[in-house]
Amino acid sequence: MTDRWPLTGRGEELRLIGEALADNEHQGIVLTGLAGVGKTRLARAAADAAERDGWSVRRIAGTATGRPVTLGAFARWVDDTGTAPLTLARKVFAGLTADVDADRLLLFVDDLYLLDDMSALIVHQLVLQGMARMIATSRTGERAPDAVTALWKDGLLRRLELQPLSRDEADSLLRTVLDAPVSSDCARRVWKLTRGNVLFMHHLVEEARGTSQLSLSKGEWRWNGGSLTSPTLVELVEQQIGAVPDEVRDVVDIVAIAEPIERRLLAELTDPMAVEAAEERELIRVDPAGDTVFVGHPLYAEIRLGQCGALRLRRLRGRVATAMTRSGTADPLRLGLLWMESDLPPDVALFSTAAALAAHRLDIDTAERLARVAVEAQPTPLAKLQLAYILYLQEKGKAAEELLDTLDGEEFVAPGFVDGVVIRAANLLWPLHNPEAARAVLEEALGLADEQRRLSLTVFLAIVRATAAEPAEALALLEQVDYGRLDAYGRVMGYSAETIALGDMGRVAAAGERASAGYRVLAESPADSFQASGLAEFHAYALAAAGCLAEAVEVVERYHREFAEMPPFNRSMAVGALGITALAAGRVADAVRHLSAALAGFGDYGVVSGLSYRFRIGYVEALARSGDVDAASAALTVARASRHPAYRYVEPEILRAEAWVHAARGHIAEAREKACEAADFARSHGQWAREVVGLQTAVQFGDASGGNRLEELAAVVEGSRAPLAARYAKAVAADDAAALDAVSVEFEAMGDVLAAADAAAQASVSHRLAGRKGSALTSSARAQGLAKGCGGAVSPALVAAKVPLPFTRREHEVAALVSEGLSNKEIAAATSLSVRTVEGHIYQASAKAGVTSRAELADLVKQFGDD
Repeated sequence: MTDRWPLTGRGEELRLIGEALADNEHQGIVLTGLAGVGKTRLARAAADAAERDGWSVRRIAGTATGRPVTLGAFARWVDDTGTAPLTLARKVFAGLTADVDADRLLLFVDDLYLLDDMSALIVHQLVLQGMARMIATSRTGERAPDAVTALWKDGLLRRLELQPLSRDEADSLLRTVLDAPVSSDCARRVWKLTRGNVLFMHHLVEEARGTSQLSLSKGEWRWNGGSLTSPTLVELVEQQIGAVPDEVRDVVDIVAIAEPIERRLLAELTDPMAVEAAEERELIRVDPAGDTVFVGHPLYAEIRLGQCGALRLRRLRGRVATAMTRSGTADPLRLGLLWMESDLPPDVALFSTAAALAAHRLDIDTAERLARVAVEAQPTPLAKLQLAYILYLQEKGKAAEELLDTLDGEEFVAPGFVDGVVIRAANLLWPLHNPEAARAVLEEALGLADEQRRLSLTVFLAIVRATAAEPAEALALLEQVDYGRLDAYGRVMGYSAETIALGDMGRVAAAGERASAGYRVLAESPADSFQASGLAEFHAYALAAAGCLAEAVEVVERYHREFAEMPPFNRSMAVGALGITALAAGRVADAVRHLSAALAGFGDYGVVSGLSYRFRIGYVEALARSGDVDAASAALTVARASRHPAYRYVEPEILRAEAWVHAARGHIAEAREKACEAADFARSHGQWAREVVGLQTAVQFGDASGGNRLEELAAVVEGSRAPLAARYAKAVAADDAAALDAVSVEFEAMGDVLAAADAAAQASVSHRLAGRKGSALTSSARAQGLAKGCGGAVSPALVAAKVPLPFTRREHEVAALVSEGLSNKEIAAATSLSVRTVEGHIYQASAKAGVTSRAELADLVKQFGDD
């Protein structure tokens, strides 16, 4: 870690300071701002730069202890405290200006507002009389001597209000200081507490490192829990808050407890005059509309809550919760949390409502706290079912199962889609890795359930079958379901299962219809919007597998935008969908970036239940296709260890990912074998669209044995991919270079740019073996250009086709100038050759390349680019 925190994000401010010292309008600049924003550091850096530039710098500082002492700031130039003030002032003037260039004297005054009156007067006179230029700092909101405020009120000094660092600047400083990557959660928490205040950041980070709350783990810095304040920070904040009346402190405490709080509610709970006083001191802040109140800085809330006694906090929370209940407009989750930690008697209905809302927002830890309090207060079957569901969401499978064991069959009944049977089946299926037991639970319950419950159980059984690579069986079940009798959650789950199954079977139009129906339900039921990322991902895969790449990209980009403000889990799902779709479109660099970010966002969540498994598969293939063999091999090991028995439907994808890892290692036979194995699995499970992708991958490795099967699939699987893959296999089998060139163009138009690159590469080899040198070079150049556009993708076909232009150094130089549009005469002048010699080089290069015109030679050189 660095020993000193660098000056970050202040380039523009340093420029403005330099301008203020150089212009004729001002005698310098005063930097103002709240404590900790970096005024002193910036001013010192500017003064140091001026000193290096030849200025004579005199440095003084105001202090709280020195303020009562006349000329305390200038003590080093005053040797006789008994002398009259006017004489002392003259001594100060003489001492400051001795042996310096009158035009190059710079006075640096830190904490200008703390100067005593006489020191302030001397500073004012130095500037007013043009005896010195000045860089000074002053704190916003603090009273200063009149002579000081006159400096900027009279225009002698330029005034610059310094703001805290932006989020990007704060994150950059954090990474620089810690000299390693910082986890997104760590950066977010530091920002939340400090809001770019460098002083607060400094003390927070140094204290956290010293107590190991901040530690380096797996190559990145992470928070390890616990309080984020330190004694030094507490002292700093208390100094900034200063001595305030008790009624003002009450305002800060209530806002800290309930923020954001309605201004009307705050006025009801506190003295309105105290609210105004707290706002004037910037201890609280009001939104622009004037309706909502926040604490002035996050650390004020953190520290005040830490200093209040437990009984006081419980009493204040009770007061706020009671007032919120009377208002009738409170967010149930905020109200439930306040009530839970107050001195009010338990309200089980409120706790259950708040827990459900927290679960929908995927704030699972909060949901568990609320649900446990509800169960402790009144252990009803519904309260236990809610807690079991939340434990399942937390991947605490054993704890959820133990709680469910305390209920009998009748107590499993609950309103809506998620009842006790669904919870138990989901818990067995995902956290406990037991699909067989999950099916048994559902099938037994179906035999005993009434008609309404059968709908929900059938939908969930269809989910089990769709994700188990049984698409036809899943669709057969869902044909029995009347969606109009399901709640919003159940309808979205049903539409998701249908989208998976229809997409796997190659019925892309129907998959799009079912996904669109799901989107409409989500639009009408925002509380269930956390499911949308999965639905969009399934829809995008169906489109990509069918060859509708542009539409797939549009789907995931739209939902990524909409998920920008969603909880981290939802954002990670959306980013992962972006990565998988980017991979299908051949953008391997984007795929690696998105999938890496998604997996980092998941952290450890999703490993037990398998939610992150499919993204791990995509990450393996993206790394392999980008040529990072070691990273791909390591990611494959992790993906294999993450294999989840509930997600058999992505088995073709893990097999294809293994094929690409073999290909990256140069093991072509093994790559072909795995690609064919992926296609075979898909065929045996009725996943016709995935079978097409598997067979196409085999063709990219040079195995066209699935050509006849692709022709059959072209009549079954909708979209452009299946018929194009069939023509691709036929062209490879016939070693038809012209057909491969045509297929490459069609793949590019479809959006599968990597397949386009491989087809062009295979065409190049075919041309070369037939003695068509020019065509071989043209196809090779096209292949390499497409691969480069994909982010530097690699493949066996691309390696086989990559040959350099067969030119001498001089021929290459001349051909490059031809490609730039120069005439022979201009090339001769540029190369110091005769025109006849230039013509000879052009002829020789064209003959070697197998082209017959100057334009063809120019195009060929452009396609090869830097190669």
